[in-house]
Amino acid sequence: MVRATLTTVALLAVCRAVGAAPSAAESKVISSGFSFADWVEQIIANPDAALTPDQAVDAFNAARNNTGSVEHSRRGELTKRVTCNEKPGTEAPVADAVACINYLASLGQQKCECQSYKQFCSLGGAQLTGQSGVNHITVPCNDIARAGGLIMDSCTRADNTVQGSEYTPGNNKLLIRIYKS
Repeated sequence: MVRATLTTVALLAVCRAVGAAPSAAESKVISSGFSFADWVEQIIANPDAALTPDQAVDAFNAARNNTGSVEHSRRGELTKRVTCNEKPGTEAPVADAVACINYLASLGQQKCECQSYKQFCSLGGAQLTGQSGVNHITVPCNDIARAGGLIMDSCTRADNTVQGSEYTPGNNKLLIRIYKS
């Protein structure tokens, strides 16, 4: 009887947990109130109204200091994830990486070309590079900035450094990396 009761309780707990779980179609994004990816979109949409790179870093730090962790998850979508800290010791200063992203976003739809590998920006102690799975690829420069914003949102560390990689949105043939120059 005790064994049957424990089994029943365990089954009810599992059923209740499964019933409470969000469906595969639900999307859950918890934000700190500032996103570098959103900032990039603001630059692209209206550069004159967007925060400067210094203001963006200040807004990120203020939001980070006022909240706990940031969780970005999208249920029901199969997407590649940003990869962080691939090579320890190659972290770039956040402010320099943000300045690079701002530069690339300001180029708008201008085409950025990559022949297997290219350095798209190097400012201060940061660089944004691209590595292509094909011999030649051309993408809008602001797509490189978008990938940079996603890297910043996922890979920025408490010591104000960042290092990581992400593919350009809508194109899995150009991998963008941010790391120390």
